[in-house]
Amino acid sequence: MRLFPFFPKPWSLLVLLSSILVGFNAQADKSELDGISGAEPVVVQIVEHEGIFRLTVDGLPFFVKGAGADRNLDQLPAAGANTIRTWGSDQTELSLDMAHTLGLKVIAGLWIEHERHGFDYNDADAVQQQIEAHKAAVLKFKDHPALLMWMVGNEVEHQSTQDGVWDTVEAVAAFIKEVDGKHPVGTVTTHPDAAVIETIVERCPSLDIMGCNSYAGLPAVQSTIEASLWKGPYLVTEWGPDGSWEVGHTTWGAEIEPTSSEKAEHHLLRYKHILEARDRCLGSCVFFWGQKQETTSTWYGIFTKEGRHTEVFDVMSYVWGSRFPAERAPRIAKLRLDGFVPESSLKVESGSALEASFLLSRGEYESVSVVWELYQESSDKRTGGDAEQEPELVPVVFDSPNRPDVVHFVAPKDPGAYRLYLAVRGAGDSVATANFPFKVAVP
Repeated sequence: MRLFPFFPKPWSLLVLLSSILVGFNAQADKSELDGISGAEPVVVQIVEHEGIFRLTVDGLPFFVKGAGADRNLDQLPAAGANTIRTWGSDQTELSLDMAHTLGLKVIAGLWIEHERHGFDYNDADAVQQQIEAHKAAVLKFKDHPALLMWMVGNEVEHQSTQDGVWDTVEAVAAFIKEVDGKHPVGTVTTHPDAAVIETIVERCPSLDIMGCNSYAGLPAVQSTIEASLWKGPYLVTEWGPDGSWEVGHTTWGAEIEPTSSEKAEHHLLRYKHILEARDRCLGSCVFFWGQKQETTSTWYGIFTKEGRHTEVFDVMSYVWGSRFPAERAPRIAKLRLDGFVPESSLKVESGSALEASFLLSRGEYESVSVVWELYQESSDKRTGGDAEQEPELVPVVFDSPNRPDVVHFVAPKDPGAYRLYLAVRGAGDSVATANFPFKVAVP
């Protein structure tokens, strides 16, 4: 069963280079980047008083308003964010430099290999090579002025049978404590589990912070950690909409994705739980400030492939910076197909005439443009956020009967599972998204 999403290591460098070429609109020139080498590292501390924890940067309070990000980085400060989270050291150097030019800090991830990807923690040579590689990265980046903290590993317990992975986490964390007295160090798990935390407390005494990734379960994070053996502070290192493993399915197993407007509601409600836990919670990183194919092409991304931002961007601007953007994204109700909602497990006949419709609850029909697309249902759904292949686009003629909220098309001739996608483009670069899984059967 899929738990909580993260980036696979081979994914990261290509994504990061792409972010520079495509999404980093406020790119620094070479002279600015050269100036980074002369800047002093900041001193980051965890201050505790009567069970209340605070993070400080050069003595000033710092609450993490962060995002797991791979592009559109220049829009983070304007939205009120102050932090970027990375997953591996191959992302870190460029992320640190870009963050510094934008006035952001970086939670630098050190990718600890996963057993489910074929790594054997009984192989002493491979384990030591991994540790030495991370030591070199720590020495390289520890004095960068944008560095906020280290996170050693991400969800390494997922599908793991070898507790020795925690010995590697501890070896790297202990080295950081030895050579870097300016930045705290933590590790990241899935939604907190008492047994996993007990193992971490026992085997990783060098950790300062517990990181956890939680989605629909976010309201229970605080109580779960308080009931555990971990007595220090924590970060919510990933959070967002209902995960694709937490939603309803059609009768053939296709996940029912919330609309972008429903996701915005999720984010607004869940951020309150982060703020309410500030006695021990040092902040959070929303997932995902970019776009990726994971179950669908729109599930976790706050942006689309074209760089348009959804209503979740509006909400994050509000909870981070106390204001909504001047131009709000469209708001939509559920997409319907022949009058049915996505939860209906709709099956249609091959070649039959279909009508799709949606309701716009914020914005004017005359001021939006509507894009419809039909894809085969993904056949490459993986676990733990591993890279997936995007399904094939199905050539379809969409006919709008002089109404932007309704479209007609003919069901594919080939039987199988499909997903209809809707994008409602609004003012500026805003967009609302929804999709509808359905199945085509031979009459």
